[in-house]
Amino acid sequence: MSKNKLILKVSLMSLLLIFPTFGFAQNLSAKIQSMKAAYSGSGSLIALDSDSIVISPKMPSPICGLLMNKEGKTGWTYYTFPLASITVPLSAVDESMIVDNRVFTDPNVADHYKPGAVGDATMVIISGMPGKQFHTLIYDRDKFSQLGPGPHSSREYGQAPDDTVAFGLTFTDAESARAFELALKDAVTMAKQRLATQASK
Repeated sequence: MSKNKLILKVSLMSLLLIFPTFGFAQNLSAKIQSMKAAYSGSGSLIALDSDSIVISPKMPSPICGLLMNKEGKTGWTYYTFPLASITVPLSAVDESMIVDNRVFTDPNVADHYKPGAVGDATMVIISGMPGKQFHTLIYDRDKFSQLGPGPHSSREYGQAPDDTVAFGLTFTDAESARAFELALKDAVTMAKQRLATQASK
C-alpha cells in the first residue's frame, strides 16, 4: 500500500470515529434547547458541560397536593421541592423512572375539592440511577416566603448544599411538561450512548 493511500485510509477511519460523536453532540444540544424552552415558564435551565445541565426553579417552590389511594383509603399527600438549583448529569438519570402527575398547587385544596377535578399543574419526577445522587442548593421555603421585595442574600433564606436521589419539577402548562419530559428522556438516552461510544474507543 502506498503512503498516500495509507494516509487516506487513516484519515477516513478518524472521520468515522469523529462523526458519530459530533452527531451525538449536535442532537443532544438540540434536546437541551428543547428542554430549556419547555421549562422557561417554570424556571431556567443551562448546559453546564457536554453531559450536565443546571436547573433553577422559580422561588418559592409551590406546595403540590396529590390525591392518592392507599390501602383502599383516599387521602391527600403534599410535596414541595425547595431547590435554588440542581445539577443534573444526564447520564446519571434513570430514564425509565421519569414520571408525571397532575397536582393541585392550592394548599387548601382538600377543603373544597370536588371528585373529578383535575390539578392545575403537572409535576415531573426525575430519579437517579442506583447509587447516583444529584447535587443541589436547597433553601428554607418558609423563610423565603416571609421575605419582602429583594434582592436578598442566600443566607437570609437558609440556602445550603444538599444531595438527593430524586426531585420534582412543576409546570403550570401540561404541554410544556410533556415536551420537557420527552426531550429529557431523549437527552438521557443520547448522553448514555455517547459515553458508551467513547468508552469503546
